[in-house]
Amino acid sequence: MSDSDRKRWALVTTTGVLTGVGHGFAAFAVSALLKPLALDLDTGRGAVSIAIGLGRLVSGLSSPVVGRITDLHGPRLIVMGGMILSAVGLFALSFVQSELQLYFAWSLLLAAGTAAGFTVALDKLVVATFVRRRGMALAVRFSISAVVATLIVPIVSFMVEHVGWRQTCIVWGVIILFLIPVPAIWFRQPPAAERRTLEPKGLSAPEVQSFWRNKNFWLIAVALCTQASVTTGLTVHLLPMMTDYGLDPVFAGTLFGVMILLTIPFRLLAGYIGDRLDPRHLPSILGGLIALEGLAICSFPLTPGLPSVLVVVCALGIAAGAPMVLVLVICNELFGQSSFGTVQGSLMMVQVPGTMLAPALAGYAYDFTGSYVAVIAGFGVLLIAGGSMLGFVRMPAQIR
Repeated sequence: MSDSDRKRWALVTTTGVLTGVGHGFAAFAVSALLKPLALDLDTGRGAVSIAIGLGRLVSGLSSPVVGRITDLHGPRLIVMGGMILSAVGLFALSFVQSELQLYFAWSLLLAAGTAAGFTVALDKLVVATFVRRRGMALAVRFSISAVVATLIVPIVSFMVEHVGWRQTCIVWGVIILFLIPVPAIWFRQPPAAERRTLEPKGLSAPEVQSFWRNKNFWLIAVALCTQASVTTGLTVHLLPMMTDYGLDPVFAGTLFGVMILLTIPFRLLAGYIGDRLDPRHLPSILGGLIALEGLAICSFPLTPGLPSVLVVVCALGIAAGAPMVLVLVICNELFGQSSFGTVQGSLMMVQVPGTMLAPALAGYAYDFTGSYVAVIAGFGVLLIAGGSMLGFVRMPAQIR
């Protein structure tokens, strides 16, 4: 392996660690905060879930802007700014005393900071760094992120149990601030000559720029929205579900981490497939994976209990690992690398209604019925329908 290759893979590793620490806390470790936060603020899980859902709204709406800035100016400044804003949001979260303050700290500051610092810009950096093997590079990035998130979920659960959720937020904000020198020193936009070599051959420039009018974009967007919405809704409530059935909170946090760990081999497999398989087959593979996830999740409404909760955990871990890798490979083939950040940011924005409503829907379903059965049944059916839509996507080779 040449020095250039080593630097590229080291960069992939770095982006994975950053995403695991920042986005991993906001997306996964939040489940450990849900119960104590609701008790401390004397409110229900539904109200806390609304704050999380509004955070998805802010994150989604800001993602196209983040993507566009990254496409034009590179990731360095946008990542640094996002990390600073995330830390400020965590510090503010540690002092909240009301639902309104929770919405400001979590839904606005932390959500916007996470979107800018740990998602689209880092994905674009990896795609722009690799001329070949983009799928595997993205898979390795997401896998490293999953390993880090796996480690932090039980750590955060332990910290919440022993030092409190407020002190945990402060500690994590400090950790993020200490990591800011990494993008400040290392992240750069690839040279323009190299970027021009990364465009897909199947599309002309006008087609690359008109993705909003492309049927494929909307088919992918709707299918990804269903998958992201269900994953978000279940992830936020997974720890409370497990503890409701008698599991110790720290042990439940460990199982949650195992779920994230399960995504790793399937992300790597998705990267391998994305690099080597005919792109025409990728949408069907992705659709089948999402539909199978829906079938597995439907086992919980049929036989509610701890065993079926564990099936849901496994289904999320297995099926949630591959979709994003395959989606990004498909989008790069369809729309081009120069617009990659804008397209990905737009996909994240389209996900907003579902990812915003799903956690709140699950929370209020529990508040009113004392059970997650009905809403999880709906989630399973939604996944099956969303996966089926990807069978209608047409890749460039088919268009020609």
